[in-house]
Amino acid sequence: MACTVTSAQTANSATTLQPPGTVAPTPSPAPVQPPPGAAPTLQPPTTAAPQPLTTPQTLSQLGQPDAFTGINDGFATDSAALGATRESFSAAPTAIGDFFGGGLSAFGGVQRVNNSYILSGNLLSGGPGQANAILGFDLPPNLRPPDDLFTTGLGIDASGDGNPDTFALAEPLPTSDAPTSPGAGFLFDSSTGQAVFVGNGGGTAAANGIFTDGQQWFVSYDYIAPVTPDGVNGRGGLIPVPGPGVATRRIKIGENYSPVVRDRCTFNYSFFNDAYAGLGDISRYTLGMERILVDGLLSVEARLPLAGTYASNQDLLRGQQSDFEIGNTALILKSILLSTENLVWAAGMGVALPTADDSRLQRGGRNLLVVHNESVNLLPFSSVFYRVNDDFCVQSLIQVDVAANGNPIYGDLTGRSLPKLGEFTDSTLIALDVAATQTLYRSCGGCRHRRRGLSLQEVLLNTELHYTGTAQESDFVSSNGLTYTNLSRNFNILNATMGLHLVLSNNLVVTPAMSVPLRDGLDEQFDYEAIVQVNYLR
Repeated sequence: MACTVTSAQTANSATTLQPPGTVAPTPSPAPVQPPPGAAPTLQPPTTAAPQPLTTPQTLSQLGQPDAFTGINDGFATDSAALGATRESFSAAPTAIGDFFGGGLSAFGGVQRVNNSYILSGNLLSGGPGQANAILGFDLPPNLRPPDDLFTTGLGIDASGDGNPDTFALAEPLPTSDAPTSPGAGFLFDSSTGQAVFVGNGGGTAAANGIFTDGQQWFVSYDYIAPVTPDGVNGRGGLIPVPGPGVATRRIKIGENYSPVVRDRCTFNYSFFNDAYAGLGDISRYTLGMERILVDGLLSVEARLPLAGTYASNQDLLRGQQSDFEIGNTALILKSILLSTENLVWAAGMGVALPTADDSRLQRGGRNLLVVHNESVNLLPFSSVFYRVNDDFCVQSLIQVDVAANGNPIYGDLTGRSLPKLGEFTDSTLIALDVAATQTLYRSCGGCRHRRRGLSLQEVLLNTELHYTGTAQESDFVSSNGLTYTNLSRNFNILNATMGLHLVLSNNLVVTPAMSVPLRDGLDEQFDYEAIVQVNYLR
């Protein structure tokens, strides 16, 4: 049986299936066949109205790039936008700093070594109760005639009964059994050497009555030694001595610092011309590394200062000595508390660890003073950075330096084992730093494309003002006639710093700078400080 296909079935079979949800195109009308012999008529095509692909957005809806976004990104292509190493440093450049680092102390006084006994007095000349009598005294084994200690001069009446009872005492001879000078520099103090008649009652006060042969006397004399020759007769002037780590003892966060967290290695060099208290020229080197712990929020930094400086061991007989010294190590934890397009607020805590050597003052190789470096210092800080425009920014930092514990001080001038004089605690310091940065030059006429290789990309000018002061007077330790303290009991240091950040290649920033003091006296800790800082950013 033959099958007949209708025109409707033919049309349906030619229809193309569309995916669900797809709008089928409007079919074109079937062509109209012209009458036989007539020319064909052309039909205009049917055009559908265009549909928008997405909803239009304004520039404000698209948002603006954050100046601190991608601040630790690695190398980008030449067409990359802001956020690579060079742009990130210039977006938040570092402050340079100014601080000397402290560590110079003072030591002085007169140590007194007393010798006193109750001894029998033997008349060597003169009679009982006579003012011109000479008496001799002997320490065990009590030889006769006595040959250890002798009176000299005329006796006086100290008790008020009209009879002489107190005589001056002569210095014992080296052959005597009585103690002589306890060490180099000790002198017999004739003002204290005396023999006082106490009768048979003992004690130390002069007794009434007439002394006779064989009765008891209180015999006492001192040897004294100043730390310095001008300390004889009780003056005992203070002299500069090394504390642990001169120029490397106290840590200032604001040295080569930015509130922004970064992955970087740092090197700081400072040359201090004619440092205070006759220290001369000092060179300090600081190695550092900062590492991000939480991207854009948290970093940790380590700093190790080294210096060619006043040696931690000084000998009074050899003059001033210098040496290469390791300072106290600092660990700094920094956190971003607030970050906007133009503002960064950061805060954190630093800890200065006692890695510097103990300091010693000697005379002829014998220890007179030892300061054990055991103090741990806490360094809380807060800083704010604000970008005014593409070419100018400012930042400020406030820091406190608080000693959590003290340094034990041991001292004695006799050359014997050193007794503990006390524990010295450093003064609390307050530091305030303000820095302003202006872009002087940018390569490519201001373009943001980065050049490969070593070339000058940008030049930034830093001008800074730095204040460091004590919150209270310095501690001091005094015992047995000896005193240890800071060379300056309090200070208010004000320095100005100016330098250039030279942004080179993609990772390297070199900063030459100069700092000068704005105050005099002990607040002027150097004539000038020449600075070179290097930042290598990852």
